[in-house]
Formats: sequence, structure tokens, C-alpha cells
Amino acid sequence: MRISNSTQFNRLQSSLRELNAGLAIAEEQISTGKRATRFSGLTGNDARISIELRTAISTRETYVDNINSTKLRADVANAALLEMQTVATDLRVELIKQTQDLYKENLPIMNEFAKTQIDRLANLLNSQVAGVFVFSGPASNKPPIADADAIKTNFASSVNTVVDAATNTAATILNNGDTQLNDRIGTLATNNPFSANATDKEVRVSHTNHGLSVGDKITFTAATTFGGGVDMNDTFTVISVGNADSYTVEAKTQSNAIVNGGGNGVTYNANSFNSLGGLATTTEVTVNAATGLNISYGELANQESFANLFETLNIFANVQVAAGANEAQKQANEAEYRTLVDNARTVVEQAFDDINRMVADLGGDLSRLEAAKETHKNEIELITKQLDDVENIDSFEAINRFQALRSQIEASYQITAASRGFSLLNFL
Repeated sequence: MRISNSTQFNRLQSSLRELNAGLAIAEEQISTGKRATRFSGLTGNDARISIELRTAISTRETYVDNINSTKLRADVANAALLEMQTVATDLRVELIKQTQDLYKENLPIMNEFAKTQIDRLANLLNSQVAGVFVFSGPASNKPPIADADAIKTNFASSVNTVVDAATNTAATILNNGDTQLNDRIGTLATNNPFSANATDKEVRVSHTNHGLSVGDKITFTAATTFGGGVDMNDTFTVISVGNADSYTVEAKTQSNAIVNGGGNGVTYNANSFNSLGGLATTTEVTVNAATGLNISYGELANQESFANLFETLNIFANVQVAAGANEAQKQANEAEYRTLVDNARTVVEQAFDDINRMVADLGGDLSRLEAAKETHKNEIELITKQLDDVENIDSFEAINRFQALRSQIEASYQITAASRGFSLLNFL
């Protein structure tokens, strides 16, 4: 007759299940190096601490990514500014050559040099990274410089650059060049100054004595929507000029009827040089580099220094010296030309100094970004070590526990097998 103890057997079976579960955990810990692969597998406050530490690491990694993308844009802007300094230096050299007695022979070379540098400067100010224009500030989705060809064409047709001591002095040329590329700000005098039709997106603008040319940029504000959704609160390119009091731009949407609109008191900001509208030249891009740390950086393409370079280049791309009716007039014209060159050189040297300041400012901003990045990287390293202490397990500890559990399981199986063979005869 066999003696059976079901209670003892059940305890052994339950113990085996627990030991097998512990063995599986130990095996997983050995293979992963982690105490658990789920937060629920951590004991006590470790799950909460793990979540908090991982959140802290993720936050700092986001800051690092943000800083890296910002530094890339700032580096591109810095390289462009250094190239602009080269443009200014080369222009200064060419201007100095114009003070020599053989300036007439060098004048055609100067004209061609200036034309190529206009394109070069426009390309530098239109520098971009992944579709972001680095000199456009918050308006980073639009190129800051209007069509360089339009700038050259409109300047040549609007500004008389033939030096004449009697009728077109150096001061007059410089002033007219400055006016051509300066912002023109005001309010459209006409109520509902916009006229649209239902066949295309062209909008005719009533603008008294506008002085604009094809390719110029103009920004409207305070306009009311009309024609089923036509919104003129934006920056537009002049596509045709009707007369001195009207021109045409292309809207973003098409009117649903032949209609006038826009309301009363529409303001405008027109420019032959850039497409940044009324964006203040002091506007900078702000990046959140850390909790409570915002760093502003960057320069805008509509700054006076850049405009002055464009003005000077456009003047000397077209400049000529009037022959003069007599020798005295000829000498007066040549003297006036030298005055133009001297004044232009002063403008260029000032622009160089201004750009040099921009490079220095941007260098300081880059240093602050790099310092913030290094702080985040150090903190990530420190927090990662803390996280390892919470989540990771010592491999020797896991192996020893695995071996101990396996020995216990083997012993339990032996006891279970032996218990099944118990009988009264064993005790007689």
C-alpha cells in the first residue's frame, strides 16, 4: 500500500513553478543585461525613477538635436558672411583702381566686375539649409533677395549713373541709389484698392505714384478679404506695371467674381532689394537651447549694410563719365567721378566693418550654443549612469542566481520523484 501526501506534493509543484519563473527571469537578465524589459518588472520605486530618468534624457537629446540643426544654419550663415567680406574687399580693391589715371581703361572691367558681384551677393544672402533661408529670420521659407536680374534691370532704368559735375553729381547718384533700394512705406489712398476677376489670380493695385518696377516686392497689411477668399495680407511680386498709379501682382487664390476689395487704410511696404516686407532689421531667430535658456542669433538680409553693398555694386555696374562740352567740364566730371569713388569706398569699408561685427556676434552665439550642447551631453552621460544603476544588472550576479535556481530545480525534481515512490513497506 502506497502512502501518498498530496499536500506535500502540491507544495513541491508550486515551488517548482516559482523556481522555473525565477530561472526564466534570470536567463532573460543574462541575455539583456537588464533587471527587467518592462517597467512592471522593476521593484519598489525603480520603475518611477526609470521613467523620470528616461524623460530627462529624452528632453536633453531634443535640446541637442535642436542645437545641432541651429548650429548648422548658423555655420552656413557665418560662411556666407565671410564670403561677403571678400566681396567687400574685392570691391574696395576695384574702387582703388578707379582712382588711377587710367580709370577709363579699367571702367569697363569695373562694370562687368560689379555685375557679377551683384549675383554673387544675392546668392550668398539667399543661402539656405534644407529649404530654410538663413538670412530671412522668422520668414525662413522665402528667399530674402528679389530676383537679382530684376534688381539690376530696374536700377539701371531708374537711376541715372552718368557722372556729370553740373547735372548729376556723385551725391545725387548715391542718394538716388539709396532711394531705389530703400523701403517705401505708406498707406494706399484708395478705398478698396484691389481689383480682381474670376478668370485668373492677377490683382490690379491702385497705388498713386508707386515708383515700382516689375520684380519689385511689396507687402500689404490691414487688408480685408474679398472675392470669395482673396487675402492680400502678404508679400507679392510686381508682375506688370500699368502706369504711374497702378500695377499688377499675383494673389495666392483666385477671385470668384469681378470685384474690388481690400477695404480702407491698406498699408504697404515696397522694396526693390529684398522680399522681407516690414520685418524689422533687428529681428533675430530664437532657439530654445535649454530650460529657461533662449539664444537669439542671425542677421537679416534687409540690413542697411547689405543694401549699401547692393547700391554701390549697381552704381558701378552702370556708371559712366560724361565727356563734357569742353576741357574744363571734362576735368570737372573726372573730379566728380573720383568723388563718387571715394564716397563709395567709404560706404564699402563701413559695410565691411558692419559685416565683421556680424561675424563676431554670430561667433559668440555659436559659442553659447556649443556650451549649452556640451552641458546637455555631460548631463545625458551622468543621467545614463544613474539609469544603468536602476535598470542594469551585474552579469555575475545574474549568472550565480541562474545556477543556484537551476540547482534548486534539479533537487526539487529529485525530491518530487522520490516522493512518488513512498510506501508503507519503506518503513517496515
